[in-house]
Amino acid sequence: MLLVTLQKGLTHPGNFLLFRCTFDRLMHGENLYLNTPGCFGYLYSPAFAFLFAPFALLPPLVGLFCWNAVNAAVPALAISRLLDPRRARLVLVFIYLDVVRSMQNSQSNALVAGLLLLTFLACEHEVIVGAAFATGLGTLIKIFPAAGGVFALVAPQPLGAVLKRIALFVGAGTLLALTPLIVSTPSTVAAQYHAWLTTTTTTSVLRGESVLGMLGTWFAYDGPNWPVQLAGLVILMAPVIALRDAARAAEFRRLVLCSVLVFVVIFNHQAESPSYVIATTGIGIWAVSLGERWRVALAILTLVLVSLVATSLVPWHYRHDVLRAYSVQALPCLICWLGIQMDIWRMGLRDRRTEPAAGLLA
Repeated sequence: MLLVTLQKGLTHPGNFLLFRCTFDRLMHGENLYLNTPGCFGYLYSPAFAFLFAPFALLPPLVGLFCWNAVNAAVPALAISRLLDPRRARLVLVFIYLDVVRSMQNSQSNALVAGLLLLTFLACEHEVIVGAAFATGLGTLIKIFPAAGGVFALVAPQPLGAVLKRIALFVGAGTLLALTPLIVSTPSTVAAQYHAWLTTTTTTSVLRGESVLGMLGTWFAYDGPNWPVQLAGLVILMAPVIALRDAARAAEFRRLVLCSVLVFVVIFNHQAESPSYVIATTGIGIWAVSLGERWRVALAILTLVLVSLVATSLVPWHYRHDVLRAYSVQALPCLICWLGIQMDIWRMGLRDRRTEPAAGLLA
């Protein structure tokens, strides 16, 4: 954290100064999504601009260090809670380069991965309110982490419990979304959310470094994004719905976690290289949890084509003109995701009638 902060400093702080700028705009009632020199490209919610206050109010270099520290600490803490020490260390080593790359750009991707993990852990401990707020925060950063709501619904439960959990998740998200009202008027906040919706709609035509990008550059697909994303959502949710009894098994629920972590990246039309720390976290957990050579081989392939190729070991023009232009990073993650889905079905069909596992938390 300290080395990354000192390496970049404030001469190339990635998104950090943008987040500071949007917080300042929020405090002055200005349009967060207005593109001006030195403050352009903001895509997150108005609530995130407000919640960034603890970092924006600090001296810039101190705020940057604290922001990087949070992005490194949250996933590390969550992974250490999810897995036994040996497996946790393996996953942390596996995602190290991706975490560093995300911090070098002062992005929130590692934090989002950690929030999804914390949502899962909170659901495992039946701390549904905590899970709801973790998902709400992730959603207000990247939108796609709304998929974390799946963790609250994956275990068999009465309809009343399902509705209660849905209400808690919606309520927590709403409360977080309304936090800008603390410093701004209702009309201004409404205008900010309208601008966010307009910006989100405008960017919905993007392909990103995702499955959508692969389809566009490899197969000349020029249709809308939503059918592909809907197909991915159906594949994600099909075993969760069809194998509800199997969700009593802790290992089954962990596989669903891995699937969600990969899904929110490879079907995201705004995915970029630093986003892949979320997907590699899921792939790392999958590989160390189930082992076997073919899973380890796919994880190593992901490490090479996602993590290593994004470093300066690969010439810039190859990274930009080949890897990025053709969404190469999405390919190994898509293969791993299909492998995870296969494991979910296999385990679910085999163990759906077994008793709940004693627990998977270390």
